[in-house]
Amino acid sequence: MSEKSTLFDLTDKVAIITGGGGLLGAEHAIALMDQGAKVVLADKNTEACQKAVAILAESGYKQVFSASCDVTSKESWENLLSQTLADFGRVDILINNAGFTNQSKSKNYDATFENFPLEDWNNIMNVNLTGTFLGCQVVGKHLLEQGKGSIINIASLYGVVSPNHKIYPGTGISQPVAYSVSKHGVVALTKYLATLWAEKGVRVNSLTPGGIFNGHQGLFLERFEQLNPIGRMSDKTELRGGIVYLASDASSHVVGHNLIIDGGWTAW
Repeated sequence: MSEKSTLFDLTDKVAIITGGGGLLGAEHAIALMDQGAKVVLADKNTEACQKAVAILAESGYKQVFSASCDVTSKESWENLLSQTLADFGRVDILINNAGFTNQSKSKNYDATFENFPLEDWNNIMNVNLTGTFLGCQVVGKHLLEQGKGSIINIASLYGVVSPNHKIYPGTGISQPVAYSVSKHGVVALTKYLATLWAEKGVRVNSLTPGGIFNGHQGLFLERFEQLNPIGRMSDKTELRGGIVYLASDASSHVVGHNLIIDGGWTAW
């Protein structure tokens, strides 16, 4: 019998994941820790982040730690990197996961396009796109000096296609223009950096989740299920394989790719 493959092995790798207190941060952490990585979950909401870490610890995940980071602040990113290097001596993986969503809305997230405030546009852009830019800039510089690393930017269906505007009326859920435009920007940023840094050992890719089930019900859920080829929303655990793939040497020749895990939504 041959030895167990180390293709997905992340033993002793160190990862930073932003948006640590949100819906997907802990899921990304589990994916990486299951393969041996140490994880720093970072969030501006330190209380939510610490709670996520505590829940993971109760489930037996001991190699996860909480940290504070305002992704819109370069100084905050630099402090996060410095602290991580002080604690672990290296960073190998960055997952830019923080973002405004329907779970963490800006003040006027539900406003129509015609009435969408510039303040909300700027706030969403600052977190979703500028925050990703700053993370890539600050942590990417360290990865370049190290000569190896993987950056995974979390994009969206609506960074690939337009929202289907017809599924939202009457549901209490919305997808504002700034969200879609910012996520298109994340995909573009990913390709720009991927081609810039590939020869230097730093791989940059993005991952596009489909609609993640989070207690949805009623009209929205019914419409979404009818429109998705697989007939359902995604379970939050179904991104784990993609995260490990892009973080590990299993994807050593994957550069500038947007890995779409959406049940077929963008296939028709």
